[in-house]
Amino acid sequence: MKNRKDEQLREKLIKVGTIDGLLKIFSSWDLNLITYDIFLAFFNFTYPYSFPISQLLIEKKPFPSLLRLFDHTNESISTEACNSIVNILYAGAIGTDPKSIHPYYEDLQQSGGIEKIFQLFKRSQKERSKNVSAKCLGIVFRAREITDPEMKVKIISHLKSIFNHEDEETLSEEKLALICLSQNS
Repeated sequence: MKNRKDEQLREKLIKVGTIDGLLKIFSSWDLNLITYDIFLAFFNFTYPYSFPISQLLIEKKPFPSLLRLFDHTNESISTEACNSIVNILYAGAIGTDPKSIHPYYEDLQQSGGIEKIFQLFKRSQKERSKNVSAKCLGIVFRAREITDPEMKVKIISHLKSIFNHEDEETLSEEKLALICLSQNS
């Protein structure tokens, strides 16, 4: 499934319960038993971006299970769990009216995700983790003000500092995050 653009296959696999099983693993297994390969099985449903697939994933309420992975001792898993959220949010952002509030904001907020993502941003020493968590918050706060002053300053400053990233895809995500934030006034 890695990097496959076969939406029909992803849709069929979601409908037969593959995502349900993975989310059950993420929510109930001992975190040390969840390997990067197990996690990658989920990640491959979030990328390449697809609004219809992100809608199917949102129906499965993935945020609590993905947020639990932020506590994993393997920082690659916690970072890529956040990246999965970015992918779902990105697809939701590009698939809806760019001036409207992000359609998945409430789902993420109700899961405690806004605060957990900001905590990941603050505690991480790795650039990738900081970049991913900043993009995530930038995108989800589309047309909505960040009311936490510390979060607002740190996230906007970080996104501006990485604005000229070499990777084209990363740059497009960062641009979208800044565009989303610029619409919250």
